[in-house]
Amino acid sequence: MNCIPIAPFGGRPVICVAGGPSLTLGQVRHVGIARSRDLSRVIAVNDAVYPCWFADVLHACDKRWWDRHHGVPRFLGLKTSLEPTGYHDVRMLKNTGIEGYDESPGCIRGGSNGGYQAVHLAAKLGARSIVLVGYDFTPDGAMDHWFGLHGVGDGRPMDKKSNVQNWLRMFRDLTDELGRRGVKVENATIKSSIDWLPNISLDAKWAN
Repeated sequence: MNCIPIAPFGGRPVICVAGGPSLTLGQVRHVGIARSRDLSRVIAVNDAVYPCWFADVLHACDKRWWDRHHGVPRFLGLKTSLEPTGYHDVRMLKNTGIEGYDESPGCIRGGSNGGYQAVHLAAKLGARSIVLVGYDFTPDGAMDHWFGLHGVGDGRPMDKKSNVQNWLRMFRDLTDELGRRGVKVENATIKSSIDWLPNISLDAKWAN
């Protein structure tokens, strides 16, 4: 397990881009513009790295994902996982439980999904403001994504129904804890079950 760098984002807002089906190319464009102007930093969750190749961090929890994507060798940003992957440039974070926030170096809580982990990681990397994109948490079990299904791959399907109500409960606890720590979390997802966070528009926050 390798420790992640301390506060490399310098207090800039961090946009976490996940896999929810409401994610649009227009939103990706706004995220890219904000990053190109040095107004934000970006964490891409799993396949979000492909439209967000400009991301600073690629986080994918599972070794299976890294194997299916061959370690994404041409991505030059920080790569993180919660499982040992066998790829020398993917830093494994220590999973210290499912719920809550762990401030210890190199440690993170799982929350049962990569979107939770990305927000936790953003706060550990120094974010004081976090914006969510593609965080639908759809009631169908969050199986679908903006790109469809992950596919069969090695015969072990990655798209399984999840307890979204449990996701929401744990995620609310995390964002409440971050709020107490002075970290603001806003939701720019077009269609989301996360109803307790302020809703914002990317084009309003980072106008063309």
